[in-house]
Amino acid sequence: MAENDQIMANTPLTPVEDEPEPEPTSPVVEYSPASVAYNEAFENSLMHAILYESELAPRTPLPSTPVINPTSLPIPLSSPLRTHPSSIPGVLLTHPKGYYTGGPGPNPSTVTEFARKFIAEYGIEDAGQLERVVEEKMKEKMEEVRERMRDREEAVNKNRSVERELENLKMQRAAELRVAEKIKGGNKK
Repeated sequence: MAENDQIMANTPLTPVEDEPEPEPTSPVVEYSPASVAYNEAFENSLMHAILYESELAPRTPLPSTPVINPTSLPIPLSSPLRTHPSSIPGVLLTHPKGYYTGGPGPNPSTVTEFARKFIAEYGIEDAGQLERVVEEKMKEKMEEVRERMRDREEAVNKNRSVERELENLKMQRAAELRVAEKIKGGNKK
């Protein structure tokens, strides 16, 4: 019997549903958009996708969940790794419920904590009310995103105009220098 006690002492306990999720013992890989380096091309393609929603051809999900190195983020919107639908029209995700920049979404404990605070903040009492409030907030946030993207588009267009003007001024200055050199060269004779 002592032998059985020894075996039982080494077996893991059966998890209880009320127990909190264990904290990870290894470093957590961060995929949050806030930790992703700025990438102008990605931001511009995201802007275009949001402002000029286009129907995306359905993509077959990959046979296995892709492993994405956080240093490779953001994943381009045209990447074949993006196969999962998102709440942002024109944008596919690399993982179900993942981040728009690529990679898996937040860990379940973060989602649970956010949901708890959201329910408390809006005094939500039932599933129907939760669904309505979430839909309303999603619409508000998408309109805010569209407004920011319209502002971004305006800034991008202005920057392009300034860059063209700067290029024209550089060409004009180069021509002026050539003329000045010719005049100098003609006076030496």
